[in-house]
Amino acid sequence: MPRYFFDTDNHTHDGDNEGTDLADDDEARVQAIIFAGDYLRDHPGIVSAGNRFSVSVRDARDSILLTVVVTVEDPREPSE
Repeated sequence: MPRYFFDTDNHTHDGDNEGTDLADDDEARVQAIIFAGDYLRDHPGIVSAGNRFSVSVRDARDSILLTVVVTVEDPREPSE
């Protein structure tokens, strides 16, 4: 089974050095979405208006396969 690494970023990069064995890229995509949702459920205050939270998935060759990005837009805040 291929190994995938899930790195998070919310103004600071937190790299996954352990990784997770998954069947394929499609399963890694699903797990990245689930991971992002679970993390935000446990830490809802990390994303505020204008900020973003991301989970990037790397393969064993260190290539980024995809990134799940969560942003909050507050229509009351002036856009830059």
